[in-house]
Amino acid sequence: MLSKFAPFKEFTSILNPHSRRIVLGISLNAIGGGMTLSLLMVYLHDIRGFTTTFGGLLMAWGAFTGIIGTGPIGALVDRIGPKKVIIPGLLIASYAALSFSEVTTHSQAIVSMTLFSLGGQCIWPAQMVILTRVTPEADRAKIFGFNFMLLNLGLGIGGLLSSLIIKEGSVISFQLMYWVDSLTYLLYLLIVLGLKTPHAGKYIAKEHEPKSGSYREIFSRKDLTVLTFAGVILLTFGYGPLQSGIPIYATQYLGLSPKWLGVIFGVNTISIVLFQPFVLRILEKYSKYSALMSVGIIWALSWLAVGVSPYVPLFVGGIALCVSQLIFAFGEMVHAPTSPALLQELTPEHIRGRASALMSLQWGFSGIVGPAMAGILIGANLEQLWVVLMAIGVLIPIPFFAYVKKLHPVT
Repeated sequence: MLSKFAPFKEFTSILNPHSRRIVLGISLNAIGGGMTLSLLMVYLHDIRGFTTTFGGLLMAWGAFTGIIGTGPIGALVDRIGPKKVIIPGLLIASYAALSFSEVTTHSQAIVSMTLFSLGGQCIWPAQMVILTRVTPEADRAKIFGFNFMLLNLGLGIGGLLSSLIIKEGSVISFQLMYWVDSLTYLLYLLIVLGLKTPHAGKYIAKEHEPKSGSYREIFSRKDLTVLTFAGVILLTFGYGPLQSGIPIYATQYLGLSPKWLGVIFGVNTISIVLFQPFVLRILEKYSKYSALMSVGIIWALSWLAVGVSPYVPLFVGGIALCVSQLIFAFGEMVHAPTSPALLQELTPEHIRGRASALMSLQWGFSGIVGPAMAGILIGANLEQLWVVLMAIGVLIPIPFFAYVKKLHPVT
């Protein structure tokens, strides 16, 4: 058992039966995601014969659909409770993953992506609200960090399994991956159905608390508004261009073999699994605002490592990209436990679903704008300008985090 081994014991010790269920479900589901997400473009192009342009637009459409669904779904979590939202979300996502295995036309692919995105949009804020409610405030940063570590472990296992299953030109090998992905959503569903706690239902307001809320209430608060805005910028210049821009930069601009991509991103995943407990201990000594400000600096350093890669021999350039992902991973390990914990700490219960949905909106927006910037600049042979802009962009949110810190100096 993972809980018997240091350094994981101190983190698994804070789990209760309810949080353990959610973390387990997320981890199992991540295995399916690790098998399919990074290979979707390859599957659509090599197996189904779609153009890479269509594949890119399809992924952008998925992110856009998620943004459209953010508002209503966040409000629904507050109105009927997270469990009633996550259950249909898991069913929809499972069906969508299964339908990807059978797509043969553009319209089928669009429908599958739309359903997949909407299902995921139901899952993310709902599971965050449940995990927040069943975890004491003092332990939330630690539980979010531990969850992030297990999420990456699941993605890594899924990626390894996909490398063993996939056979070039084999339709059935790709279909098998989507069948497994669909199954992981159903396994997560069984885990959620067994969740017996009032924290998974609609929040019952106390006498002194508001009975309902709105997004207007969130945006009337400077702390939540500025925190959301800063998060959008940080993810757009940090995470957004990572999966889309780095592969193109490495293979087309530097001339590295595609095999390097597995190593480069493998360094990122392995680093998170190994060092997340260590980083969580360090974070206990600093405020959440200071931690978030450090993310911008760390990610700027990672982009600088990318920037030096063209000026060294090819092999060393590949190593530089590996180093960049090692550095980037430390920023992730700071951001993953801190950002959601701070947001939940500042958010009243009656609008917690809406606030969690806004956090997922940050990812959706960055998933559109980040790849778009990478595609435009790299396509125009402005690779180094792209790197410089990314390095500068991740520093922009720092004064915004500092401003929120002034509003809440104790946190």
